[in-house]
Amino acid sequence: MAEVISNTLRSSYSPIEIMQFMTHNSLRLYKKKGSNAPFNRVIDYEKALNSAPYSKGAIFVSPSKDDLIEGKGFIVTSYEGLEDSYKQLSHWTPNVYRGGTYYNFKKRVIKGHTRDNLKQINVIGFDIDTKNIDLYSLYLGCEELGLPRPNLLLETPRGFQVFFILSSPFFIHKNQDYKSLRVAERLFSNIKKALSLFVPIDTGCVPFGFFRIPKEENILDFFDEPADTNKLLIWSKEFEKKENRNLLRVIYNDNNTTYEQTSATWYKSLINATGIEKGHHSSSRNNVLFTLAIANYSSGKPFEVAYDELDQFNSNLKAPLSKNEFERTIKSAYSGKYKGVKRSYVEPMLELWTDGTTNFQGGGGWYKFKKTREERIRSHYEEWESDILTYLQHRTNPEAAFLEGSLSMLAETFGMAVSTLKEVLKRSKNIIKVTTGQGRGAITKVASRSMLIKRLLVLKKAKNNSKQLNFSEYFPEFNIEIWTSELLQQLDRVLKEIDITYRPGVSPPIQRSS
Repeated sequence: MAEVISNTLRSSYSPIEIMQFMTHNSLRLYKKKGSNAPFNRVIDYEKALNSAPYSKGAIFVSPSKDDLIEGKGFIVTSYEGLEDSYKQLSHWTPNVYRGGTYYNFKKRVIKGHTRDNLKQINVIGFDIDTKNIDLYSLYLGCEELGLPRPNLLLETPRGFQVFFILSSPFFIHKNQDYKSLRVAERLFSNIKKALSLFVPIDTGCVPFGFFRIPKEENILDFFDEPADTNKLLIWSKEFEKKENRNLLRVIYNDNNTTYEQTSATWYKSLINATGIEKGHHSSSRNNVLFTLAIANYSSGKPFEVAYDELDQFNSNLKAPLSKNEFERTIKSAYSGKYKGVKRSYVEPMLELWTDGTTNFQGGGGWYKFKKTREERIRSHYEEWESDILTYLQHRTNPEAAFLEGSLSMLAETFGMAVSTLKEVLKRSKNIIKVTTGQGRGAITKVASRSMLIKRLLVLKKAKNNSKQLNFSEYFPEFNIEIWTSELLQQLDRVLKEIDITYRPGVSPPIQRSS
């Protein structure tokens, strides 16, 4: 995939323009000494610099990874100097420093690329240290998380690097106790944590250090609309609020001690069942395995212990899961997203696959808050929405994106009143609802917006990407007349977003005058 993208984009714009855009013109335009620009132009530029309110900064560069490991490199203070040398360089610091010097000038051992010497933070960048990924997952993750489209995607020898270019840099001031730096580091940490659910981001990546330098041969995608810094900060605060709410959630217990679900009789009954089959709504082999794995995770069992026990369970089934499907399900349960088993999932499994004498012990939901939902007058709708999206995430796929049934059946499946379900579907921007038929015979189909996007992506990749598909090709199971005008408009926006976001090369290069 990277090869296809790079062929589309290569030579379509200048790397030096991208670097100038990334650094917010915070370097000098011309070399201070030995410039090749016309003498009069340099003189005029120097006069303009003398009256400018802010001084220009410096960046650090290195010719190779080996040199960088040894601390060797150069200090660059102008775009002219950067343009002269970037083809012979491998790494640079897109975030600008106040200045720099050398520990050893002769050996070019650089000094000054330290946290407290940062002048301004222009970009937030991440490493992806593998090429065994679908790059669409990166863009899809940003879409689902509410993050902007990445501005720059580079290919590296081992993987990729992705950058968000800030619309307003974080300017670092020592007399403010580096407050802006701390805010930027928190933003970096939150984006890294959120995106790590979609792509394998290197968790050890230094927030504002050295990155690969953009070149014609490694630029895969470039988008010239910077990420709105204020919106990113608002997103970061909301992300932390959600994380803090998660910290209030604990595994269900009756005596302020963790409830060990693998010791429960319902667990033992299910793990000893051998006739579990596929094709049963919310109670098939995958669902039972996932539930048993969640019980192990919430009980603190190491992954290896759970794997061995559940591998034996799978082997005992009359129709076991394939190894790939088994491992995918176990890893999903141990992803850290889920804290405990839900009663409404387990009870149908016990009824279907056991003798019916075992009851579920424990709480009614995956989480127990400081106050249970039953103790509240009205549950927060975003919590119900989150439950539905979580359910859809594990019960739908790009080939079957919709979950269908009557409203009463869906409400029972999600563990809420019909009136609550109606209100959640009415309010939600992340759940798509389509209704066919009328009255008692009406069927409601619901899907998460992210799963629909995945479906659209799968179909676009299967078709000719240059061809604009119509709605009947995306959703052959539906008559177009049942879609509301509002829903058609929403899906049309999604299609346009995909045409822009997932077909790199449409962004024009930045034109900058000298």
